[in-house]
Amino acid sequence: MFSKLSPSASSSPARVSLVMLVFVYACQCRPATTPEVRSFIEPALLADEDSTEGRFVGTLQASATTLDRTGTPTEFLTFNGGIPGPQIRVRQGDEVSIRFLNGLPDGHDWSSGVHWHGIEGYNASDGTPITERGIMPGAEKTYEFRATRPGVYWYHPHIRGAQAIFSGLYGPLIVVDPAEDELIARGVLPKDDRVLVLSDTWTSQGIVTSAESTNAMEIMNGTEGRELLVNGHLLPTLDVVAGSAVRLRLINSSITRFWRVSVPGHTLIRVGGEGGLLNHARVEGGSVTGERFDVETGASLGPAEVALGYERGEVLLAPGERADVVLITDGVVGDEWPLRWEDSPRGRHEMWMEDGEMVMGDAADDGTRPGVEVARFRLVAGEQSPITLADGTPLLAAVGRSIEPVATPANAQWFDEAGTTLDEEMTHEEDESGELVMTTWFGMNGVSWHPDHMAGPEQPLAPSAKSARIGDTIEWEVRNNSMMAHPYHLHGFSYQPYALVFWPDPEHATEDNSAVRVPWSHDEFEDTTLIPPFASLYFRVQLSDPAGDGSAAGRWVQHCHILQHGENGMMSELVVSP
Repeated sequence: MFSKLSPSASSSPARVSLVMLVFVYACQCRPATTPEVRSFIEPALLADEDSTEGRFVGTLQASATTLDRTGTPTEFLTFNGGIPGPQIRVRQGDEVSIRFLNGLPDGHDWSSGVHWHGIEGYNASDGTPITERGIMPGAEKTYEFRATRPGVYWYHPHIRGAQAIFSGLYGPLIVVDPAEDELIARGVLPKDDRVLVLSDTWTSQGIVTSAESTNAMEIMNGTEGRELLVNGHLLPTLDVVAGSAVRLRLINSSITRFWRVSVPGHTLIRVGGEGGLLNHARVEGGSVTGERFDVETGASLGPAEVALGYERGEVLLAPGERADVVLITDGVVGDEWPLRWEDSPRGRHEMWMEDGEMVMGDAADDGTRPGVEVARFRLVAGEQSPITLADGTPLLAAVGRSIEPVATPANAQWFDEAGTTLDEEMTHEEDESGELVMTTWFGMNGVSWHPDHMAGPEQPLAPSAKSARIGDTIEWEVRNNSMMAHPYHLHGFSYQPYALVFWPDPEHATEDNSAVRVPWSHDEFEDTTLIPPFASLYFRVQLSDPAGDGSAAGRWVQHCHILQHGENGMMSELVVSP
């Protein structure tokens, strides 16, 4: 059922006895609800310790903290004692300096650091095991960068990332576009601006359960927590003024869970996200039109519709993705609207017997698991600030700005074998005792790799590392060779997608051997993009150096942001020379 690749000799596949599979499948995490309704808590603003205009200085401390977030006091890992960590809010162009203190438990291999997810061009502050050695408990480091691109970002450790984030170590970073003030004054964007950090976890008897599983099926599907949190709380209620609108800056900080977010009967209008404001507002979801073509000849076979896996007016965020959306509160005082999580098909796997043999494929409930309310909007009286916003409303275009397409490079094209592949394999075989065991393997470009978190910049390059220079513009293909959707994340540089190509499923190829090309309908810059099964993402990226001093040179990782996939080998590097 899978395309097979030869794992490298250095890979260490996880194993699981098939007698455990029934237990594992039965315990697949489902959304949990609670009857208690809590007030909405905005992530607290991190204090600015420097009053200088254009400079932000703050302090983050990671520590173990006991909080009651799921009905039982539980020891979480936190930044500054909260889940999520404090909101860092700066303006485009600000110089940022954050002192990180590692107060995590000593003696438990909790070296750590901070990765600034989506921040461009400052390699020494990227916070990964190839830019620094893990910061030991009791030690500290100061991270410095300039917030060059507006947008919705976040921060988290890149050492033991799955367990750290599952335990509470994450927080929002908002870079405000100066154009927002004018758009608010014009009634295009709402004044009411909220951050919603979406996450999940699994607590039991006062502790967070482990996301560092050796169970092959759990690693393949990824760990999904049974408790769904919005800003670290179960089922909070957000009061919004009836007859106005609210802006929601959404961040998916889950290690595995896809967040298909909806407000039934109402439309979420996308105004921005990973690369700041859009040229024009848009409503996402439903289906898109592409062109079917012959794989061998390239000949056009006519138009084709591609279902996106979520309804129009909803938003789908894979792990690591963000969206900036607006909800218009066209109701009356006293109305209450649910914010819901709904399932979406992503290629979860299961095993079953067929003709006397064990086979693997999509789980029967993939995409159909029960939805759940995760928060609630309550319409209240207040000063109304109506806005004019709909699909196609000018945003940057209204203030004389636009996101310009990245120019097509003359010869820097990384396609096919020169591009990046996302690879996975799952097999089962008998061990020495005759017991049937399963193994799982992840890689990029046919090689499984993950850095040593205490080796630092001196450790060897990833065998599949790519090389380029500051100033290069690259046209790049990232191809998902698996039957599971993977969110691809590139560190250090924002890229501009321009097409998705859906290739034939090797196990279910069509008679006409056709593929479908879907042009990207907008010029948004991204750093994390969901790539469907057997599909290629095409993007252009300019390897710019925002500081102008060579800070962007260095080793940058690229990986799947389902963190158990990345940490088990679906990771590589982009090495940028001065």
